[in-house]
Amino acid sequence: MIRIGANPICWSNDDMIEIGGNISLEQCLSEARDIGLEGMEKGNKFPTTAPALRAKLAEYGLVFVSGWYSTFLLERDAEAEFAAAEAELKLRRDAGAQVLVTCECTRTVHGDKSAPLSKRPVLTDAEWAIFLPRMTRFAELVKRFGLQLVYHHHMGTVVQTPAEVDRFMAGTGPAVKLLLDTGHITWGGGDAVRVAKTYADRIGH
Repeated sequence: MIRIGANPICWSNDDMIEIGGNISLEQCLSEARDIGLEGMEKGNKFPTTAPALRAKLAEYGLVFVSGWYSTFLLERDAEAEFAAAEAELKLRRDAGAQVLVTCECTRTVHGDKSAPLSKRPVLTDAEWAIFLPRMTRFAELVKRFGLQLVYHHHMGTVVQTPAEVDRFMAGTGPAVKLLLDTGHITWGGGDAVRVAKTYADRIGH
């Protein structure tokens, strides 16, 4: 079964909050409901506690999908990352999410308007050797909260190109699933259909 949700970036932006800053949360949720969406990811205008978040979405017949969580596994090990993530994991679990949307954000440039994408971080072989097992271990730890880690390959980050997605998927264990972003893989020079077919059994979001 496929259920369709959305990120509120279609209404307002978290990286540059002035984009869509005039659009209320109520307009966002009512329009999401009216076009047939079943769930929404968290944005900067949403309630910040699980009970309030669930209640607000329920007013519009929606459920909580999840929300972006930035990892820094090139800077700290999986256990330290898990400790840092505890409050965010509890929020997602208690608000009814089934997945943790994750992206490695060490040295990322995607939120820096002054930095071109050409300045994004590119991992060395030594850094891949650190990053991949840490991501796998972190995903295993996340399961303690009943959540499935799904990795969002994203422009301006360490996993952007099709080759990097392939290396990431080959080097992480089954606890790690892929969040397939067809727009980002296309912008990164890839073929979304090829990626979808290749990783069909590991796409979790």
